[in-house]
Amino acid sequence: MQLERLVVRARLRSPWESVDLGIALAREHWWPLFVVWLLPASVVFAGAALLLWDSPTWGLLLVWWLKPVFDRLPLYIISRALFGESASVGGALGQFWAQNRRDWIAWLSWRRLSSTRSFDMPVTLLEQSSGSARTARLALLHRKHAGAAGWLTLAGVHVEQFLSLAVVVLIFLFIPAELKAQFVPEELDVQWWYLLTSDHLLLRWCLNFVSLLAMATVAPFYIASGFCLYLGRRVELEAWDLEIQFRQLRARVLDRGARRRSSGATVAQLLLPLLLVMGLVAEVPTVRAAESPAEAREQIDTVLAGEDFHRMEEVSGWRFKTAETRSEQFPQWLIQLLEWLENLFSDSDPQQRDGDWGPLLATVIEVFLWMVGVFLLAYLLWRYRAPILASLRPRPGGESEGSPPTTLFGLDVRPQSLPRDVCAEVLRLWYEGQHRAGLGLLYRATLAYLIERYGFEFGEQLTESECALLVQRRVAERQQPGDSSLNELVQQLTRAWQQLAYAHRIPDGERVRALCGRWREVFAREP
Repeated sequence: MQLERLVVRARLRSPWESVDLGIALAREHWWPLFVVWLLPASVVFAGAALLLWDSPTWGLLLVWWLKPVFDRLPLYIISRALFGESASVGGALGQFWAQNRRDWIAWLSWRRLSSTRSFDMPVTLLEQSSGSARTARLALLHRKHAGAAGWLTLAGVHVEQFLSLAVVVLIFLFIPAELKAQFVPEELDVQWWYLLTSDHLLLRWCLNFVSLLAMATVAPFYIASGFCLYLGRRVELEAWDLEIQFRQLRARVLDRGARRRSSGATVAQLLLPLLLVMGLVAEVPTVRAAESPAEAREQIDTVLAGEDFHRMEEVSGWRFKTAETRSEQFPQWLIQLLEWLENLFSDSDPQQRDGDWGPLLATVIEVFLWMVGVFLLAYLLWRYRAPILASLRPRPGGESEGSPPTTLFGLDVRPQSLPRDVCAEVLRLWYEGQHRAGLGLLYRATLAYLIERYGFEFGEQLTESECALLVQRRVAERQQPGDSSLNELVQQLTRAWQQLAYAHRIPDGERVRALCGRWREVFAREP
């Protein structure tokens, strides 16, 4: 990923700052985003109008249900615009089938009602993740920004509804009274409700088209804001801001070095007499540098082993939950609304009502509440399916809750998986060029011996540094002979393994032989 081409500043942002950034990007690229969303949706809308003319509600519902299909092209454009690449409307429309090949069944079935759709879509479309990899990725991304993504969806739904209603009201206000009387009888007081629930098919399809335009208008803002939420979370997790700074620093250093090499001879000729004069006038303090790369690495390891890089703080205690006890009176407008509803539904004279739609509205609200309850129950069961299944799954007879782990960090730490002579096998793998396998064998053998012989309880959620810290704390508490050598071996081996596994820095052979010798000294005295 070419982060230096990012057109916005990569920095840590709060969720709502990311949403504001998405709105700004959508305003800048609104027209192509609007067009690529509206054109496929209009094709579906026209097909629904031809096939389902007598059922306008089902036609609009079909367009609304296919929103995840239409959202992919605006995401395709905005993801490239963010890195300085231009994607035309025609080029984006040509990518329609290519962008909708992955996971379209899932997005139109069990994921359709997801409240974090705009936040989750980049994982499918841009990262090309699916299955367990997608689940793990979303679990990491949702730890912070999922709440903001849900509120973004809720706000988008309301904006669409308000925008549709505003357009209908605006059009209705400009209709002449003579033409308006053809749709709305004069004796009705509540004209808006009759307009929105009219059985006139042409009128209902016109209202559906207004809803389609409202969805196409709001979609660019919704998609761009969710995408910026996703980018903000990645900036936080992957430190894009630091990486960009390091890349710019490296580019400046390389450019400066090129300029120095081009004028090195001239500068040396000019500075040599000056340095000789300064050496005669004043004593220049000398700075000792590392004599070799090995010594430099040793100094770096010493600094990294200091307390500044391994500082941990644990705070525990009890505190009361504070709750506001201040009681406020209900606003007057809410009391009037409740009284109006009570009079509306309790009135038994049908002539005093504006229309016989009160029981129907109550039934609709009741059905809607039941649907919300069922959906919430299904969501909770799906969201917490893992702990529920784990609690229902019977535990094997030979397994106990305190059984030691068999793998840590992807390494097999079972004693039976180790060779008879660990150090000899480590050195053999090392000299054959299998550096990661050799040092990994020494590290997992150390973990296996710590679990089996010393009784350490390493949880699967711990990192390598946290395991080394547990050993250091145990040694500090026990203070028994030989424990200091064990702690020193674990700390040095952990640093060497982390540098090889994550930084791809291969230690020299002398250091590996020294670790093997110390490993024999520590574990040879154990039975």
